[in-house]
Amino acid sequence: MTEDWSASGVEALRLRLARTKAQEEQLESQEHALVEPFSPIFVYPIYGEEETIFGYKGLDIDYRFASGSLAQYLGVTYEDKFPETANVKADDPEKILYEFIPPDYTKSLEAFTETVEKDGTSFRPLGERVGAYRIKERGQNGKGKGKGKSRAGPILPDRGWELLDLDAADDEDGVRFEGYWTNWDTPGFKEYHRRMQIFALLYIEGASYIDEEDGRWEFVTLFERRKKGDEVSYHFVGYVSFYSFFCWPDTKRLRLAQFVILPLYHKRGHGSALYTLCYRNILSRPEISELTADILSIVEDPSEAFEDMRDKCDLYTLLSENALEGIKAPLDRSWTERIRLKYKLADRQFYRLAEMLLLLTIDPDDEVQQRAIRLTVKKRLFLFNKEQLMQIEDKDERKAKLQETFESVRADYERLTEKFVEA
Repeated sequence: MTEDWSASGVEALRLRLARTKAQEEQLESQEHALVEPFSPIFVYPIYGEEETIFGYKGLDIDYRFASGSLAQYLGVTYEDKFPETANVKADDPEKILYEFIPPDYTKSLEAFTETVEKDGTSFRPLGERVGAYRIKERGQNGKGKGKGKSRAGPILPDRGWELLDLDAADDEDGVRFEGYWTNWDTPGFKEYHRRMQIFALLYIEGASYIDEEDGRWEFVTLFERRKKGDEVSYHFVGYVSFYSFFCWPDTKRLRLAQFVILPLYHKRGHGSALYTLCYRNILSRPEISELTADILSIVEDPSEAFEDMRDKCDLYTLLSENALEGIKAPLDRSWTERIRLKYKLADRQFYRLAEMLLLLTIDPDDEVQQRAIRLTVKKRLFLFNKEQLMQIEDKDERKAKLQETFESVRADYERLTEKFVEA
């Protein structure tokens, strides 16, 4: 009987970003998915490890957000409810969700629709605009040009978007995407963050809410900006949170903590565009000495997809600027360290990228360089995994394990750099 009355929380919870009626009518046919319901990936932080809600058949949790202000509506309906007994009663999905969302949501769809219509053209993003980009039209993408020294040479793959000059005129009609930097001191941002933070729980595995009283948090929120004639509207796309650490003697390190792009905007390049936008802003700030996304207790475990995207973005930056042009193994650490500090990359991240560039740019028939590259990678792997490797008492077995690790890393580098190689 219990199973018959258990509903999947992932299937029951339906999310939607609502636009004004006029804004919906202006969407192109292929854009109507932007106002369709979408599902979470995880609900276990809210409804428990089993991600089930007991006591209902045909349960529907309709959770809507005004696409700009993120004002919220919540409606719960069902076809049938488990008859309460002295020992067993149905869960209360609204009461459980209430603990994770701002209390000022409405249960009136009419009132919510009025709020959407009012906020539709009056809402403006909070904070300082720090970057913008435009998604390229299909068929507009071009091929990258070789920048390296190998026989074919590495290429810069087209990313499907282009960064825009912030000084460009704001009166241009069309769609673009803008990032806004904020922190807890930004007027109104704490309230806005309380409305958007639910997306971290629903789309980042292992996510948890962050401490509003900790002043070391920084954020970049991403919005779709639409302009037609005199009407300008903004629609929430995602956000990034950063945590800052003091770095001796007078700078700080930023650790990327949460990275969210809503499913409505997936597979269009928004992840790499947002990361690049943030990274470019960090490079322009002299008070920041390093960007890292390594795991700490305050940071959610980064997904493989995010790590891949970050690697490709950082590699693209170094390659596009010829930052390591002429690189050879063994590495000249005094030279590479100057470059690492210039590009504000963490040690492990930078030297992984350097190894990728070595493999991309060195002639595969140059046996001397290929051996030097192999030794360079193995040395880093040994130092990084020294404690575990030294537990292997047999020297030959230890060497075999290191070789196995090297081959795995090299295969992963080839996968990551596939788009950077001429077909």
